[in-house]
Amino acid sequence: MDQGDPESPAAASVPEQTVAMVNGLRQRLHHLRERTANLALIPNLTGEAGDALRHKVYAEGTLSVGFMLMCGLSAGIAALGLLQSSTAVVIGAMLVSPLMTPIVALGFAFASLDGKRIGEAARVVAIGAVIGITIGALLTWISPIRNATPEILARTEPTLLDLAVALLSGMAGGYAIVRDKGATAIGVAIATALMPPLAVVGYGLGVGRFDYAGGAFLLFLTNLAAIALAIGVIARLSGSAKPFAEVELNRDAVFFSVLAFLALATPLGLTLLRVTHEATARTRAREAIAAVLGIKPLAIAQIDVKWPLNGHPTVDAVVVAPRFRADAQAEVTRRLGQALGIKPEVSVQQIVAADTQSQTRAMVDTALQRTVAGITSDVPPFEALRAALGIPVQTVWTNRSEHVAWLVPVPAPGWTLADYRDAESLAAAAAGVWQVRIVPPAQPQLPIKADGEGDGISPELALWAVQRWGLNSVALSVGRGSGTDEEARARFGPLLARLAAAQLAVRLTIEDGDGPPVLQPFGPPPAQRGAGAAPPPETR
Repeated sequence: MDQGDPESPAAASVPEQTVAMVNGLRQRLHHLRERTANLALIPNLTGEAGDALRHKVYAEGTLSVGFMLMCGLSAGIAALGLLQSSTAVVIGAMLVSPLMTPIVALGFAFASLDGKRIGEAARVVAIGAVIGITIGALLTWISPIRNATPEILARTEPTLLDLAVALLSGMAGGYAIVRDKGATAIGVAIATALMPPLAVVGYGLGVGRFDYAGGAFLLFLTNLAAIALAIGVIARLSGSAKPFAEVELNRDAVFFSVLAFLALATPLGLTLLRVTHEATARTRAREAIAAVLGIKPLAIAQIDVKWPLNGHPTVDAVVVAPRFRADAQAEVTRRLGQALGIKPEVSVQQIVAADTQSQTRAMVDTALQRTVAGITSDVPPFEALRAALGIPVQTVWTNRSEHVAWLVPVPAPGWTLADYRDAESLAAAAAGVWQVRIVPPAQPQLPIKADGEGDGISPELALWAVQRWGLNSVALSVGRGSGTDEEARARFGPLLARLAAAQLAVRLTIEDGDGPPVLQPFGPPPAQRGAGAAPPPETR
């Protein structure tokens, strides 16, 4: 017979060889799975044991009224804990969270390539997520406390540590399921990576901070993908997932499987890309700072790097150096821009400490300050503040624990105190959760309108300036007019009461004449102070 004849022995051996190759590959993969499972101490659940576990997981991951109720209660406790910045309350919310069961079902469905089960589990997870976001938004909206606490800020963007926590939680959850031990406790760890981000999404929607909501939702999707992936790998290694030979592939199953995979893989990939960029930027920033200031990288007490996928990198560093360099920030910005190929926003705070003891003390103080501030990477939006202010800024300092940024602009020609106060309002509108304080240039005297009449500034504007200068006491000169001292005191009584209500100590001087009251914020210089001169104003 000819070899081209389909009935010839040579032609008939071709499909047999292919089947043999497939069977051989299947056997090798089977042995590899068993060896890997043995090394990882994962039990072998092939056969009826695996089928029973798989069906049990699917049954527990179904939607129920109890699941929705517990999701709402858990989200409410988590939202209140985040608003109070109470880690204990947030952890307590995880004890009642039921999110583990549908996520485990999702992981098993992915491992089994079961499109129908993937769709069912994803639906349950989505309903739980919507409940968590809704409860978080409602509680934020009705709560009198809406400050962005460190617990909230820590969950506004995914980091490498968050991803590691999710992966380890998923591995622990999968191992507990196949070993049938400690699944409840592991569920708390899984919920910790999921429910707080959902509550932060609700917080962001409740206060109108859509950047917080978007970052927290990306964190939720990243953690969800990592946990489901880890559980799926454990299910496949244990043999409890459906064997590939029994997988039924149809158009709908393939479509839902691919759709669900892309929905989870996309945020995971974006997070990995962002984390890689930030790690590169952090390394280059350390090198640039060390080279510019002539220090070792260990002298960098704090460095926070943020690089959004659609934005510029920002670097905020605190450095302990033996000497101060005025152009350090500009030089670090230039070098880092060359290394990264994109212009970064850099803030370098230099703490000068010449000897070893002073350097050690500065490092400890910086670490303690980070602990009090919640160890967050949140920094003021410096570029937005400068743009809103409209004039150069010569000094900026921040109080991270209270989210207050103080800006000292250069004296602008033609600007009045009212202009500086208006600039503060514009900068505050661009500062997000940060409070902005503009320190205007000092003025020796502030003429005040007594009753809204005459020349001078309003008492409110004068009080604003005095408070920005940090004074506790001022001197006030008023005219006696044609009356007595008592009549002058009575005439300017409302102004004195307003100053006293602002907790200002007032040294009143009554002079001849009818001039407007004049506020003198600052005392005379030391060289002009006589033995009987009044003491200078107290400062806060």
